[in-house]
Amino acid sequence: MEILILDDHEVIRLVIKQKVLEIVPNANFNEYSTVTEALDHLAKSLPVDYVVSDLELTVGCNLKLMEAARGLGIPVLIFSSHVNKDLIKRIELLKVPCYVSKTSGVDALKLGLQALLHGQTYYCPLVIQTTNSTETYKETRPLTLTEGQIKVLKEIQKGYSRKEV
Repeated sequence: MEILILDDHEVIRLVIKQKVLEIVPNANFNEYSTVTEALDHLAKSLPVDYVVSDLELTVGCNLKLMEAARGLGIPVLIFSSHVNKDLIKRIELLKVPCYVSKTSGVDALKLGLQALLHGQTYYCPLVIQTTNSTETYKETRPLTLTEGQIKVLKEIQKGYSRKEV
């Protein structure tokens, strides 16, 4: 199973890989930090079974990878701190099956990944709440990690338990 991950934060990519490996221990990953790199991967017809992608990559929300992946019939999970009604409508038009806000936490990410890998649809509670909101525009705060949190995540990725860290 080949999974393309697009996120400009290394720690987020590490967490995504860890959660995928809990579900599918033999998954292979292609990690990118720019949309151009990820699109080049698809353009070369390299194997990709699933895409997990952020939306905010230095300049606003970018849907180019989602458009390309869905055009090739590749299921996508969006994992982004950006959630608003306009964006949700655009993503629904692309028939993106899974959308998880980074502010929803690791449990929501795991549920989204499980749904993605099993051909199901999953929108986290924050995305659903935003969809059902009567407000005309609702934006979530970007996810930020402290240096300490980043160090802990890197140690967990190396295989240390929470107690050992």
